[in-house]
Amino acid sequence: MKFQFLIKTLPATVIAFLLAFSLSAQSDPGAVSKMKPLSQDAIEASDDVKESEYATGLNLTPEQKVAFKKANKEYKAKSKAVKNAKKEELQKLRQERIRAHKATLTPEQLKKYDEMLAKKEAKRKEKAAKKQEQKATQKAEKKKKGE
Repeated sequence: MKFQFLIKTLPATVIAFLLAFSLSAQSDPGAVSKMKPLSQDAIEASDDVKESEYATGLNLTPEQKVAFKKANKEYKAKSKAVKNAKKEELQKLRQERIRAHKATLTPEQLKKYDEMLAKKEAKRKEKAAKKQEQKATQKAEKKKKGE
């Protein structure tokens, strides 16, 4: 009796194991968030490819090509404005949070808090400088390869 039960449940067990292994083999969902955002140059190059794809794929007239290009330029300008506005809004929120923190601290704690913020800001600036240096190096390497 137990043997027959084992034989009947064996296919379901095998399928369950295969399903479990296939699910665990999926890519790390956090990996997507670890990707670097595209540079503005890469985005513009991508847009140029898309424009030519649309132009050939849709058999656009010269007037339509101009209209597509104009729409893309307007989109870029608006999206850049939205991005900048979002940065400004986040900066305002950070300042609000800092004011709220400072309002609850004693003078001794406030002094230490200001020191901590200064260290954090110095670290951020150092990181930004390194990033800028890496960008300059990469541009120089690209330019060198192109020659």
